[in-house]
Formats: sequence, C-alpha cells, structure tokens
Amino acid sequence: MTFNIYKISFPVFLRTIFFLLVLNACKNNSTQQTESETKTTDSLSIKLNSPELKAINAKLLQDPDNADLYDSRATIYISLKQFPAAVNDAKRAIRMDSTKANYYMTLVDAYYTQNNTRLAKDLLEIVEKKFPDNVDALLKLSELFYVVKQYQKGIDYVNRALKINDRLAKAYYLKGSIYRESGDTTRAISSLETAIEQDNKYENAFIDIGIMYAARKNPIALEYYNNALRVNPSNENTVYARAKLLQDIGKIDEAIIEYKTILAKNKNCENCYYNLGAIYLEIKKDDKTALENFTNAITLNPSSAQAYFARGYTYFKLKDKESARADYNMCLKIQPNYDAAIQALNAL
Repeated sequence: MTFNIYKISFPVFLRTIFFLLVLNACKNNSTQQTESETKTTDSLSIKLNSPELKAINAKLLQDPDNADLYDSRATIYISLKQFPAAVNDAKRAIRMDSTKANYYMTLVDAYYTQNNTRLAKDLLEIVEKKFPDNVDALLKLSELFYVVKQYQKGIDYVNRALKINDRLAKAYYLKGSIYRESGDTTRAISSLETAIEQDNKYENAFIDIGIMYAARKNPIALEYYNNALRVNPSNENTVYARAKLLQDIGKIDEAIIEYKTILAKNKNCENCYYNLGAIYLEIKKDDKTALENFTNAITLNPSSAQAYFARGYTYFKLKDKESARADYNMCLKIQPNYDAAIQALNAL
C-alpha cells in the first residue's frame, strides 16, 4: 500500500482526507473545557460584584434619573449575560429619553446577543424609521439579513449606510462577508480591501482575505496573515492558518516551525499534532515521530475517528498489525461508516 497525501495516489480504500482541509481553531482538551464550565458560576459571581458594576450602581444611587447610567449598566449586564436585567435597564433608559438612538441600539444588542432575532429585527425597523440616518441600525439590519441568507437585502442595507457615510470600514467588511458567503469571492476581496483602506488595522479583513487566497493555495495569503499578525501578534488561530497554508503550498519545514511555535504556547492544539503527524508520516518518512503526534492528537480528542485511522495506518507501516487493527476498530466504533477503515481492516 502507498499513502501519498498530496497526489492522492493510494488505493481506493485509503482515499480519506488526511490533512485537515477546513481551517479550525486549535481545540482545548475536553477535560479542560469541563473544568472551565464548572467555574462559570463562581466567575459570574465575581463579575456581578465587579468594581465596574459597583461603581455604576453607586452613581445611580446618587443620580437615579440619569438615563445614560441605565444605558451603561444595560451594556454591562449584556457583557455579563444577564439579559433580563439588561433589557429592563435599556427599556428604562428609553422611557426616560426616547430621543437617544443609542439607547434603542443597546436594547437591540440585548435581544440579539441572546439570539432573540425577531425582537431585535422588529426594534431595528422602529429605529430605522425614527432615526433614518442611524448607520448602526442599518448595519445591524444588514447583519440580520446576512445571517438568514437574504443576501441582497443585506447588501441593500449596507449600501444605504454607505450613502450616509462612505468611510465606514465596518460596512465594507460586512459587504465583503456577504459577498463571500454568497460565493462571489472577487467582490468579497474587493470590499474587504476597501475596509482595510478605511482602517489599516482591520484584523478580520486581513484574515478573511487570507483565507480566501489560501483556499486557492495562493501564497499571497501569507501577506494577509502576516498583516493580521502585525495587528494582533497573539492570535493563535492566524498563526495556525499561516502554518496550514505553508503546509499546503509545500513549505514543509516552515510549517513545522509554525506548528511547534503554537504548541510551545498551547499544548492543546489537536490540529497541530494531527498535521505534524501527517507531515512526518508522508513527507519526512519518520513513522515514529508521526505516531507520537497522532497519539497526542488522540489524547486531546479521543473521539476523533480520523486520528485513530491515521494512527492505525502508521502502525500498519510500522508492521504492527495488531495495533493497527485496534485503531481501525476504534475508528469504526466512533464512526461506523468510515469506509477507509473498513477496507483497511479487510486488507490486514
């Protein structure tokens, strides 16, 4: 049997996607996630007693008729995911002064953040009529139509916002996102470039253009990832995206360095281990190092059928058929219809 990841020339039963072709964030292991969830209540308790909230409560005691304070407290409650309290404060601010568009937008945020898009949309339509030049409302409406895949309506609202202010980086970014989602990458890139012209530190615009070029395995994507990292050097996902692109365009040694750089800071990057395993197995012909990396990926995600299949194949190359059989069986236990594992088992 041969197993050439790049040329896909191996037999039919091994034709599985070996590299992670979809750009994913580095995953934390499940144990850490569980521990994090158990801390949620304690963390929220601390936040609800935060100096910021205490300070604004103290101000409200001194000035209970100040609508701005209720609006500010609503924003804090949204950040703490205390939505009923946020809604109450936002509505109170509006009752106290219905001429402030930002109070309505705070209430929109409270609805939208808790996924109550119907109430958010209804309120935005009120804001649109009451404050026709409010670009925030127009862009939020565009975003809502984007989410429900009504792309032309989304574009229409962006264009209305741009007629009011043609220098809105966020508007061009949203327009680019809509074009990208609808499959028009040429217009998407053009709009995202315009967003960058308006704001040369628009990290997400750099990243999104990089992703589109990376999908074509175009090395120009590196330039956009590098620009994104100049804006935010600590974004691990961007470093991962750059590493994956280097891997895809054949700059293997540079990719290895990138993956190891991520792992030096975050030992929980499952995809880094998986991709390193693929590189060492197929490119470096170092089966033992590949085995170690696939094992690390499995340790972080014991439910990864793909990683078990990859390690099983590595065991097969190391002439350890019993371990290969065990991993193929585990792969099938997780994903019973994994054809490559079924056929690999039959070939043992």
